Amino acid sequence: MFNNPFDSFQNTVAKAKEEREQLDRLLTVSTPRERLLVAVIALLLSVLAAWLFLGHTSRSLAVDGVLAKPAENLPKTNRSVQAFVWVESGIASRIKVGMPAVIELGMADGEASALDGKVTTVSAVPLSEGLAELESAAPVSVRRIDISLDENVDLASLAGRKCRVVIELGRQSPAALFLMRPS
Repeated sequence: MFNNPFDSFQNTVAKAKEEREQLDRLLTVSTPRERLLVAVIALLLSVLAAWLFLGHTSRSLAVDGVLAKPAENLPKTNRSVQAFVWVESGIASRIKVGMPAVIELGMADGEASALDGKVTTVSAVPLSEGLAELESAAPVSVRRIDISLDENVDLASLAGRKCRVVIELGRQSPAALFLMRPS
């Protein structure tokens, strides 16, 4: 465009204007291959839009905890375990009875085992008198979560073990997830 130093400024500007006017030719879709490309892009965009509004994603909460020793007077048919977990104060209110939960236990050999169940009760653990004053200002609180297990397992062998409890909070559309305000 500006290669010729002896060309007049007006001629250079006219050539540049002609080159800009030719850019609209790049936007035409004229070959079958280009039409196919545009159709594939439109299809992908429509599938993405449908997934955003009609699809769903599951939201879960993973918390660290310790399994409690089961009471001695429980019947053999009771397959629930108590876990003491540390939960952020704002999130603790989202855990409801009946939500699916998975207890992940770390084994000595590095493997992990998982126990499936449902949340049966959620309650706050009262702190000692000195710490009770700090509970409202603390970012985390201790909760006791009772989880009824789906499979038979020796509950006494689980007592005192560290675990990770994953609770499924629910499902929602991806659009709602993007629009959700952080808590």
